[in-house]
Amino acid sequence: MLEDNSMDAITIQRLLSETPGQKEITLTRSGKDYTDKLGKHDYDLILCDYQLPDFDGRRALQARNQKNSAIPFILITGAVSEEVAISILKEGADDYILKDRLQRLPFAIEKVLRKQKIRSDKQSIEASLSELTERFQMAARTSFDVIWDFDVQKELIYCSPAIEKIIGTDSREHFKLQELRPFIYAEDIPAIKRSFDAVLKGKENRWRKIFRVIRNNGSIAWVNTNALVIRNEQEKVTRVVGVMHDVTEIRRLQQQLTEQEVQNQKQIIEVAIQAQEKERMEIGKELHDNINQILATAKMMIDTARTAPEMHDLCLEKGREAILEAISELRNLSHSMMPPSFEKSSFEDVVNDLVYKINLAGKLNLELSLPTPVRLEQISSDVKLCLYRIIQEQVNNILKYAMASNVVIAIDVEDSVCSLTIEDDGVGFDILKKSKGIGLKNIESRCGLFNGTLALESAPGCGCKIIVQIPASEDAFT
Repeated sequence: MLEDNSMDAITIQRLLSETPGQKEITLTRSGKDYTDKLGKHDYDLILCDYQLPDFDGRRALQARNQKNSAIPFILITGAVSEEVAISILKEGADDYILKDRLQRLPFAIEKVLRKQKIRSDKQSIEASLSELTERFQMAARTSFDVIWDFDVQKELIYCSPAIEKIIGTDSREHFKLQELRPFIYAEDIPAIKRSFDAVLKGKENRWRKIFRVIRNNGSIAWVNTNALVIRNEQEKVTRVVGVMHDVTEIRRLQQQLTEQEVQNQKQIIEVAIQAQEKERMEIGKELHDNINQILATAKMMIDTARTAPEMHDLCLEKGREAILEAISELRNLSHSMMPPSFEKSSFEDVVNDLVYKINLAGKLNLELSLPTPVRLEQISSDVKLCLYRIIQEQVNNILKYAMASNVVIAIDVEDSVCSLTIEDDGVGFDILKKSKGIGLKNIESRCGLFNGTLALESAPGCGCKIIVQIPASEDAFT
């Protein structure tokens, strides 16, 4: 793994540690270290950041192409244009992953390694097939194949001693056709006869046929015969001379290769379906965590406008804003299927706006505590988005189930760790008996993605408290 960002490296390693199988990851932080290690060891996979201070993903890919182009290469980047991504793939990269969608990385790795195994297996089978074909050619040169000569007038056929190796019968100078007929697979006899009769009556000078024979022990063998048709001056066939060799193993390998390709296609389709299901789950999570919460807020504003005439216009306006926000989020989701960022508004403004809208509805009293602006700046944008989604999720859970009056939300940063606490005075529940719903599962999943933890405190009649701890960023308070 070529990655100079320690937090990204930790996140990737944590994500991979949760997948089945043993892994040994060699971390490099510079182009020199990467090229040195690339030439000294064999690796199963390369994970490469695109932009480093002294290096970039394109140069890393070129180094791989020069030293060992068989190693799969996955580019991991924070942002890259479509043109750059396409050019990287054309130069030999197997896939690329955006850092804000690292949840796709295990599936991409599985797909790339499976393709690599497919290529390796195919090469192995093709190498075996090539080696076996060479062996057969050598056998033919040393007369291990059956050399046969059919006298059309006498209806006698001469077979070399190698006939014993194919069908197991004792070799001798000549056989009558009816003596060899029992060794030919019954279902193939009509086709052989039609083909051979066509040669005798026509003007062809070659006869080729693959058919099955029955050994003395009852097993079936495939043989390939290639013969020269000899004619007299009147163009009448007098002799047919040929070579017959056993191709049973070649047929078996060809069948195995065909079956392997079919199985590989099934596996590729299965991985693709799994990836699609994962994407659908992520879209579902985004709809539940974000758009559903925005529409819930719009509904509260409308309900408040109906029951509180003095706040009618204000609540309708806030509801309209929430609906427009939901439309915008749906548009963003359909265009890129990626979560929104805090480019237009600060994290503090977005969270305060959420708290203001909930308080305005009058169903909950929310208190918000944020760290100082200096500390708040130490939290990366990805972590901020994660915190915002968790706040949305838990507040919605409280509105649905807690029957609470007051909620305290506190965010703090200390020792490079960001802490989020959400505590309500609702009915609470027994955490040992109550099964986790989709809301808490989504929160737990988001924490895990950022190498964070979720702690839950609750009891019947004692409210509920969740404590989330996530690394703030790589260089926070260093």
